[in-house]
Amino acid sequence: MMSAENTKIAIITYQFSVVVKSIENVLKKKEYDVVTLNDNVEELKKCMFDTGIFVLYLPDDVLDDKKKVSNLLLISDTLKDNSKSLILIGSDKNHDDCLKSVPTFSSYPWVDRPIDMNNFISLVEEQENKMNEAQALKKILVIDDDPFFAKMVSGWLKGLYDVTTAEGGMQGITYLTRNKIDLILLDYEMPVVDGPKILEMLRADEETKDIPVIFLTGIGTKESIARVMGLKPQGYILKTASREELISNLIAFFDKQKALS
Repeated sequence: MMSAENTKIAIITYQFSVVVKSIENVLKKKEYDVVTLNDNVEELKKCMFDTGIFVLYLPDDVLDDKKKVSNLLLISDTLKDNSKSLILIGSDKNHDDCLKSVPTFSSYPWVDRPIDMNNFISLVEEQENKMNEAQALKKILVIDDDPFFAKMVSGWLKGLYDVTTAEGGMQGITYLTRNKIDLILLDYEMPVVDGPKILEMLRADEETKDIPVIFLTGIGTKESIARVMGLKPQGYILKTASREELISNLIAFFDKQKALS
């Protein structure tokens, strides 16, 4: 289990509240890393990938404002798309109406106000355990002849995945003879032995033929992408992608793998 001090929790609230402050203090005493956000979806997205659990504090009048309801839909969809844990806190009298207004809320646990803090912490720990089981660190091998780019990618994915880098295709092949990997991020354009040749070698070996490969490519034209996908990798990611775009691609890939298994 991941220790509490390594789990970041974001409390989403619409206004300052003594109760929200109390929740924050209780979580901090349990050594969670806690941040408080307003209901701005863009702000939420910025902390998406290093936050484990989100807590949404719903005021009694939240359903009276169409803009707030629209924002609730965006928040719920964003968290669901990124496979994030969410705990809802609200008044019991609003429970059914909230589920009608935001149907995806039915997927998440609900805590009635006034809050029983012991039960709330137990629920947080339960969500943490589920999160850790569902998101056991996948092993990713980055094969790229550019050590600076590989180091950057490794830094971006730190804490989310178990990342190893190999400087060039043959170093990557050697690593795979001794280690199990869930996914290879393979540079398409490399000198000496390029990405397509490495993929061909991987597919020809019984030990590595089933390892998923996603190409990293610096050229995003239709013709170049057609050539990349013609080799039938599991996908491609442009090297110009942001950290958020890279992680979103990986989350989508592993979610798809899980659905197919």
